[in-house]
Amino acid sequence: GVRQDGRLGRVLRPSGCPEPPRCRGRLSMAGRAWPGSTRGPAPPGLCTPGMQVATLSHTFGQDTEKLEQLVNRLHAYSTFGLPKLPPQLRFDRDSWEEDGDEAGLTLEDSWQQIIQGTEVLSRRQCHQQEAIWELLHTEATYIRNLKVITDLFLSCLVNLQESGLLCEVDAERLFSNIGEIIRLHCKLWRSVMASVLAKARRTGALLDPIDFLDFGTLFKPYVRYCMEEEGCMEYMRGGAGANACVPQWAEKQEQCSRLKLSDMLVKPHQRLTKYPLLLKSILKKTDDPRAREAITTMISSVERFINDVNSRMRQRQERQRLDAILSRIDAYEVVEGSTDEVDKLLKEFLRLDLTAPIPGTSPEDTRQLLLEGSLRMREGKDSKMDVYCFLFTDLFLITKPFKKAERTKVIRQPLLVDRVVCRELRDPGESNGHKGDYREVPGHC
Repeated sequence: GVRQDGRLGRVLRPSGCPEPPRCRGRLSMAGRAWPGSTRGPAPPGLCTPGMQVATLSHTFGQDTEKLEQLVNRLHAYSTFGLPKLPPQLRFDRDSWEEDGDEAGLTLEDSWQQIIQGTEVLSRRQCHQQEAIWELLHTEATYIRNLKVITDLFLSCLVNLQESGLLCEVDAERLFSNIGEIIRLHCKLWRSVMASVLAKARRTGALLDPIDFLDFGTLFKPYVRYCMEEEGCMEYMRGGAGANACVPQWAEKQEQCSRLKLSDMLVKPHQRLTKYPLLLKSILKKTDDPRAREAITTMISSVERFINDVNSRMRQRQERQRLDAILSRIDAYEVVEGSTDEVDKLLKEFLRLDLTAPIPGTSPEDTRQLLLEGSLRMREGKDSKMDVYCFLFTDLFLITKPFKKAERTKVIRQPLLVDRVVCRELRDPGESNGHKGDYREVPGHC
């Protein structure tokens, strides 16, 4: 379920759906509006009783009863609107009234409507206020877009699962910790943005960038979201059946403004990377030294966070790349034992783990693949052998490819890069036309 901190559980599954195979539920469809619905009638969506049920039949197999229930339920949502938000999705309603939370995100058409004496402001002051207003306006728009994900997509899924439908869909794999992201921005709006607006509305004074000083200290949930974003997109794209049903229905609703779920799932990442640009725009139009110092501090804080997220994502990508390489390399068996006992002892040392830490470095330093390709290695006095080599951050790996498979086998002990002697060719272009020769240097490799 959804925890009190706004995070989705591992599988968002109501009590009526303890396990996917055992999900049961009958729907009672009365031709009336949903009790307690806070949303007006929605326009007809994808699923109607007359829809082509073949598009969902492969999801439910022979369970035509469940298929009919799903079609009818989505048709009712389109006609009468969604029921009231399920309790587990009300994590962002801490201090706003149920139907009045949108009022807190409502802005005037222009900053000039709340600032007094705009006619005497300099052109530079006007540009500064425009930049601050853009930050406020885009933040309110962003929060409303986030709410579409929970109030439409996720609410639809949870209501269906409460009725025993689509319990096999893993909400967390589809939406990650979007609940934490929304809670973060609601808190940011209430504690920072709304205060800036309230002060300006009350006094008529200029919007002051110093009031954003606490900006950028709340972004920790973005680490997880950005790390899992690609997986969520893959899970959504792979959902030709149950996973796709709710998004396809929701995307037809007016609230989506013709945006697809894939467009909305990337908005958090896009918004995070836009903050430095918005803040730099304010800085460029600010003259007060104290305000400039505050804005510069905010920019540095946000950029450090973004760099940290990018670093973590690169490390994960490198880890996945190393795992993919390991899956192509057969067991490392350079040394052959003379007895079964020796073979057993050697196995401990013949495992090649490219994901292990680099010796003598900090845990943050991860091994990366720099180059891979074919070489011709001298073997003996007159013979040569085709090999496939991998150059990593700290080692050079020589393998022999199998003829009829995309796999290789380690044929030499891994060489530490700091023990390998390299020479630069006078004409590197010559090596592009043919395979190069590789020769081990005794005493250095």
